[in-house]
Amino acid sequence: MGNTGKKSLVLGASRDFIFSVLALVIYNGVLQLVINPGLNARIGAEAFGTVLYLISFVSIMGSGFGTAASYSRMVAAKERTHENGDYNLFLSMIAGVSFLVTFISLFMLKELTFASYIQMLILMIVTVFRYYADVEYRMTIRFVDYFLFFTSVSVGYLIGLLILPYTGSWAITLLVGEVFGIAYTVVRGKIFRAPFTKLSASYKDNLKSAWIISASNLIGALILNSDRLLLRLAVGAREVTVFYTASLIGKIVAMLTTPLNGIIISYFTNYKIKLDKKKFGLIGVAMAVLSIIGAFVCTVVSMVFVKIMYPDVFEEAQDYFFLANLGQILYFISGSLMVIIMSFTKEKMQLVINVIYIVAFAAIVVPLTFIQGLFGMAIGLVAVNFIRLIATAVIGIRRL
Repeated sequence: MGNTGKKSLVLGASRDFIFSVLALVIYNGVLQLVINPGLNARIGAEAFGTVLYLISFVSIMGSGFGTAASYSRMVAAKERTHENGDYNLFLSMIAGVSFLVTFISLFMLKELTFASYIQMLILMIVTVFRYYADVEYRMTIRFVDYFLFFTSVSVGYLIGLLILPYTGSWAITLLVGEVFGIAYTVVRGKIFRAPFTKLSASYKDNLKSAWIISASNLIGALILNSDRLLLRLAVGAREVTVFYTASLIGKIVAMLTTPLNGIIISYFTNYKIKLDKKKFGLIGVAMAVLSIIGAFVCTVVSMVFVKIMYPDVFEEAQDYFFLANLGQILYFISGSLMVIIMSFTKEKMQLVINVIYIVAFAAIVVPLTFIQGLFGMAIGLVAVNFIRLIATAVIGIRRL
């Protein structure tokens, strides 16, 4: 690649990163600064903790299966044939799984009613499709549309919150946003257009890839939402809200790595970008250092943000600001490193890394949470996310 080509690539990547960051800033800004505080103010910390618990199941399905389909199609675009029908078939299977997951999530809380079941089921299925929808823009490196896609979702959330007094449903509040995102993709893209059932010659390989990535993503998504799930079942609903607010700034900042992940896999699959062991190792070390620095910054910001937006739980949350934020940042940073690995290794390596992760989680976080409560959760997540970062770096170096 000549100097002109390299300059063009850098400029293009920089522009795409800016639009991607703006997209996620708007999306997470609306969600974390308006929607969630709005729900908390209307229903209280106790009830909001239960809502966070239920939202976790929706997020797990979306990031577990919807994102897996998205990444699988990105890989297929480089290596295999692919058709909309391949992934519509996969997503239809996941819609079937959603029936059971919705039932379990509500049954465990003893809040299973027909109305709550239908609302959450529809939200879950639509959310999975929305998580998949961003492949339309990453696959074709159209990050201006990517920005407008997430803006559409954000506008929908705001409308959903405005009509909350009339609907009385947190699920409908979020559903409006997800529908707006899919509607934008229907208009601007091709992945939700006919032919809907046509399969490619590689559909079996594409399905296999999607399931393998899903298995890995589900492990990561379960860990990411573990604070809500485990705390709700082991401690209580209010503690879910306390830990959520303690780690919130770390989540917001760390989520800015999501557009970077999209750009990484987009450019690694469309251009011949090479890494060696030394460069990859330096990237890993730099990410670990940035995680610690980021946690200190997030702690300072949390002292102000949580005091203003969640004053009812500030006193309880402030003791966990540093550890909770560090755990979140380590998780997302190691995820970025894993995306790099996915661009030059087989999908199963991501699964191997996350199997190590879930074993560490079961051995460290679960017992610590039952023994030490919120502090056990905080210190345990730091430990397992650091283990994930190290495991990802080691496997990446060995594969280069």
